[in-house]
Amino acid sequence: MKESFKVFGKVQGIMFRQTFIRACHRRGLEAGATNNKKDKNLVTCTVEGDDNEVYKLKNDLLELKELNSWGSHVEKIQVLEEDLELNSHEVTTSNVDSFKWTEGVQFFL
Repeated sequence: MKESFKVFGKVQGIMFRQTFIRACHRRGLEAGATNNKKDKNLVTCTVEGDDNEVYKLKNDLLELKELNSWGSHVEKIQVLEEDLELNSHEVTTSNVDSFKWTEGVQFFL
């Protein structure tokens, strides 16, 4: 299964993309995430892999009060009609380790 969606909430400047991508990697999913430059409460994501794991991931995004120790959380998910290519995203499961991330964040997702 492949699905692209928008996540709304406290998702920028708070390590959401790294949290999301690392959670996907641990679940055996390929994924990408991109910040929206016009809306600090919006990140666009694409995820590809086992249907059950994608469903569980989306459920956890909505159910967990905090996704990481910096207070990131999702309020709403809006599925897109067309899927985006994984490599079109800023951060992906393939390139996440090439970024210099701030240390000290704990991932709960």
